[in-house]
Amino acid sequence: MNAVARPWIGLCFKLLAVLALIFAFIFFMRMMDDQSENDKLRNQGVVSRALVTAKEKDQTTTQTSGLRRRSSGSTTTNDIWVLSIRHVPKSTVKYADFPSKVKEADLPVAPALTGDPMKDAGNVGVMWVTEEFYNKTKVGDMLTVVNTPWDSESPVLVSEVEAFDPSPYYPKMAIALALMLIFWFIGRRISKASMLRGIAAASTVPGTNP
Repeated sequence: MNAVARPWIGLCFKLLAVLALIFAFIFFMRMMDDQSENDKLRNQGVVSRALVTAKEKDQTTTQTSGLRRRSSGSTTTNDIWVLSIRHVPKSTVKYADFPSKVKEADLPVAPALTGDPMKDAGNVGVMWVTEEFYNKTKVGDMLTVVNTPWDSESPVLVSEVEAFDPSPYYPKMAIALALMLIFWFIGRRISKASMLRGIAAASTVPGTNP
C-alpha cells in the first residue's frame, strides 16, 4: 500500500463508518415514526366500516436533479394502488373498544349518497394499499378501517394496525452498526500503521535520534 495514500485510505474507511452510523440512525428514526403513527391510531383512532367505491392504479414520479449543470437528472417512477372508499371519519367507536365491546357487525357505515357533493364529501376517503390487497379487493367490498381526526380522509385497515411489527427494522440497524464497527476498525488500523511507519521512517533520518 502506498505510504502517501495510506492515511487517506484510513480516513475513507472512517468516513464509511460514519455513513453506516447515519444509515443506522435513519432506520431507527423510520421505525420510531412508524411506531408513533401506529400508537396514535391505537390510542386515538376510531373504527368504521368502509365501502369500496372505486379502484385505480396510479404512479408517483420522483425527479432527481443532476450533479452537472447540463444534466437533467433522473426520474424514478413507482406504481401505487389506490382504493376510493366511503367511511365514517367521525365514528364514535374507539379503536380500543373494537372488537371487545363493539362487534364488526355493529360498526357504523357511511350513509347513502344524497347527490349533494358538500354532504357526500364528508364520508369520502382514499387508501393506498399493497398490490396483493388491491388485486383481491372488488368495488362493493366492505373493509374495516381506522382513522384519527387529523387523517380522517386517509384511513388505514384495522388489520394493518393490529399486525404492525417493528422487527424488520432490527436486522437493518444491526447490519449498519456492524458495518460501522468494521469500517472504523479497519480505518483505525490503517491510520495507526501509517503513523507508526511515519515514526519509524523519521527515526532513520540522521540527527533525529537522541
